[in-house]
Amino acid sequence: MGQYALTKAAMVTPFNLIEDAVVIVDGDKILAAGPAITTAIPSGFREVPLEGLLIAPGFIDQHLHGGGGHDVMTGTAECLAEIAKFHATHGTTAFLATTVSASPEHLIKIAGAYASLNNTPYKGARCLGLHLEGPYLSSKYAGATDTGLLRNPSFGEIQSLQRISNSGIRLVTMAPELDGAIAVAQSLTKSGIACAIGHSDADYELTVKAINTGFGSVTHCFNQLHPLDHQEPGAMGAALTRPELVVELIADGIHIHRSILDLVWRLKGADGIILVSDAMMPVGMPQSALPVNGGKPAGSSLTLESAIRKMMESTDCGLTDVFRMVTYNPARLLGINKHKGSLYPGKDADLVVLTTDLEVVMTMVEGEVISGLIRLD
Repeated sequence: MGQYALTKAAMVTPFNLIEDAVVIVDGDKILAAGPAITTAIPSGFREVPLEGLLIAPGFIDQHLHGGGGHDVMTGTAECLAEIAKFHATHGTTAFLATTVSASPEHLIKIAGAYASLNNTPYKGARCLGLHLEGPYLSSKYAGATDTGLLRNPSFGEIQSLQRISNSGIRLVTMAPELDGAIAVAQSLTKSGIACAIGHSDADYELTVKAINTGFGSVTHCFNQLHPLDHQEPGAMGAALTRPELVVELIADGIHIHRSILDLVWRLKGADGIILVSDAMMPVGMPQSALPVNGGKPAGSSLTLESAIRKMMESTDCGLTDVFRMVTYNPARLLGINKHKGSLYPGKDADLVVLTTDLEVVMTMVEGEVISGLIRLD
C-alpha cells in the first residue's frame, strides 16, 4: 500500500461517468475521486497515468462457489484464499463464499474455515462471509443438490454457524414455503443477516408475505424457481414486479437467454439487479467442464468481468447501470455500502482498471494491487 494518484483515465463511480478523472489512494482508503480539473494531487503522492483506461469500483460477488480449481465445499481456509486470489484476477475485490446443501457437520467445517481465513493474511479479493445456498430449499427445485441433505430452516443451526464463523453468515437463501422459513427470516433480518428467495415453489401471495417479513432478494432469478404463469405468477412474478426484491442474474448467455436479460433490465432497472457469477471450481481451468443436472448446467463458468460484457451486449444499459449491478447494489444489500461498492472519499480503496473492451488490467484491494498488467511497486 502507498500513496497514489491514478490519473488520465475515465472513471465510473458507479453513479456518474467522468471522462478525465483522478483517484487519490492513501493507504487502504480513497482520499479523493473526481474530475481532474477539480481534484488536486497532494504533494508526495505518486502519479500513475492510465490513459485510455477506465477506473471502476471493485466487483462484489455475493454468489460464488469456487474457481481456479478450488471449491468452497472443501472447507479449508487455504481453498478460500485460492478462490479469492483467482477471482481478483477478473476484477472481484469482495465476495461471499457460497455453500451448497450439506450436512450440519460439513457446514460447521466451512464456518470454521472462514473464521481461520480471517485470522490469516492473504492476497486476493476479501471474503466478506458466507452465503448459505441451502440446505433450506424446495426438493422440487433443488437443482443439483442431494435432496437427502435438505431440511427445514433452523434459526438455531444458523446461530451456531454464526458463532463458529465469528459472525460470518451474511446471506441465506431459503424457499419461503418451507415450515419455519418466514419466522427464521424475521429473526435473521433482526440479526443483520440478509435473506433471499431461491430454489422455491412459493406462490405469489406467500412471496409477498415473505417480502414483508425479511426476504429482500431472489437467488439466480429464473433458475430453480417455479416458472412464471399468467394465472399464478409465483415468486417469479413477484421478483419481476415488486420493487422491494432485488434479483440476481447469471448473465452468461446459458442460464438466461439474452432476450430475458433484456426483459429483466426493462422491468427492474439499474437499481433492481445484481449480477453474480455462481462460479464453480472448474472456472479458469483448462478444458473446464461444469456438472450438468437434467440437461442444465449446475453453477456457471462465469466471472463478473464477463457478466458485465454479456449484460451490455444483451441490453441497452450503460456503463453506470451495469457497474452498479456488480458494485453498489450488492454492497447495499449486504449493508456494507458505507465502505465498499463506490469510489468516494473515505471508502475502501477497492477498484479495478479496465480497457475500453472491459477487460480487467489491474485489481486493487484495500489499496494493494493484487493482480493485473499494471504494477505499482
